[in-house]
Amino acid sequence: MNNTINTPKSSVIKSLTYDENRKDLVVSFNSGKLYVYTPVSQQFFNKLQNSESKGKFFNKNIRDNEALTCLKLIK
Repeated sequence: MNNTINTPKSSVIKSLTYDENRKDLVVSFNSGKLYVYTPVSQQFFNKLQNSESKGKFFNKNIRDNEALTCLKLIK
């Protein structure tokens, strides 16, 4: 099952999609770039989902997280 969060208030992130079966988090940026981060736990995604600022949470907990593999999707 996929969960998608649209982030119209974010100046950087357009949307976030989480695939709980694959433990993948797809981050779509306003620039048009797409990145997949894996493995992301449901608990971690829930914290992101409930965060006041998705961009701040992303920068602090995801962007440079060495425990996650990051794949850039060319669009």
